[in-house]
Amino acid sequence: MIELLLGLYFFAGITILAWGFRRPPRMLQFPFLAAGVFMGWMLPQLLGLSGYANWPRGALEKTIAMAALCMCGCWVGYVLNRRRARLLDWEFGRRRLLTASAILSGAGAIFFYLVGQLAPDVIAAHGGAWTGIITIYVFLGRLLAVGFCIALVLHLEHPTRTTIAIVLFGLAFYLHRILILGRRAATAELVLMVLMALWFQRRWLPSRGVMASVLIAGTLLINSIGDYRNTMLGDDRYSWSGAGLNAILDIDYAGNLKRIAEGRQGNFSLTNALYEIEAADRTLEFDYGMSLWNGLVQRIVPGQFVGAEVKQALFLDRRRSAGGVFGHEAHTGSTLTGITDAFQSFWFFGAIKIVLIGFIMNRWNRAAQIVLMLCVTASLHAITHTTNHFFLAFFDIVVFLVPVLLYARVAKRPDISGREVLREARSLG
Repeated sequence: MIELLLGLYFFAGITILAWGFRRPPRMLQFPFLAAGVFMGWMLPQLLGLSGYANWPRGALEKTIAMAALCMCGCWVGYVLNRRRARLLDWEFGRRRLLTASAILSGAGAIFFYLVGQLAPDVIAAHGGAWTGIITIYVFLGRLLAVGFCIALVLHLEHPTRTTIAIVLFGLAFYLHRILILGRRAATAELVLMVLMALWFQRRWLPSRGVMASVLIAGTLLINSIGDYRNTMLGDDRYSWSGAGLNAILDIDYAGNLKRIAEGRQGNFSLTNALYEIEAADRTLEFDYGMSLWNGLVQRIVPGQFVGAEVKQALFLDRRRSAGGVFGHEAHTGSTLTGITDAFQSFWFFGAIKIVLIGFIMNRWNRAAQIVLMLCVTASLHAITHTTNHFFLAFFDIVVFLVPVLLYARVAKRPDISGREVLREARSLG
């Protein structure tokens, strides 16, 4: 049964990737990108888990089935939408957008700096579970991403020295997070922002061969990210160790991928998913999507200001997790995955959350390019981490981007038909 489900999973992934390769613009669209994550990040872990026989009976089968449903849901939701979003269907003044981009980039850089100052101490005290004022700085650091995105679009539309300066300024912070800290989210965000901006503004796309190479390279890198960070980071787990290109190339990328697929290297995130899905199926205790509220409280309520007890009181009661049913505790640094919280919401019907994400992504793909560029990474985090990442990304957009767009908005120029233009020209003549 496991072999059959893995075969169906593989077939679905290959089919969606082929759908994307068939028409190059689809290679930057959500189903294709999501299939790349399902195939490059999740499939090796599922293969590794299939090599064990001591899982709770039926747990692995349910996990593979849920993963396959969610992968198909990415495509189904996307193709269901046939309309574009009308919200933010405005025209903007370039000078105001440029001013806002510079201000946002500068403010975001300040909070990036503050995060860097606090990170070593926070990592030493809490590991990867950051808490306290640094979480507010991380949230406000998103200002830099918004400013960079706007500047990038303006630069490709009409390059100037100012746009070049803002883009290079933001790029420096991205490269630090990518090259030194090994942040997968920052890497995906930068690459996708640049590719989408090139497509929207210049109608340029990489070839199919280049995109296939990017998928392969991404698969190798994402499954060796632990070794990469161990190589690049110093003892404080935040500053540069001094390692160079030779040390990076010495990492056994192919070997790590093979060991994960063979079950000889940690498949911690999918192990979490397996136990959590089985626990929810046994207890039939679901949150019916209310975990989104807990995610919102976690993100926007500053416990250091209102008090930990007040913040804790705002959380909704959660159903029993794998810790209560099996005694399983998530490995530090691992995730629960989006397929887990989807299942915990509505059983197998929870795949509707992924369908909804696909629907929303297509609606914005037909409308506001900056909104799409800012939420595309969160749509992939909905697979690797939790679906709440995607929906909460729109809170960031409302807080940071919408005020900028309101400031830069200008009155639309009325559409004038060819006959009216001719009549006006004759009257002037």
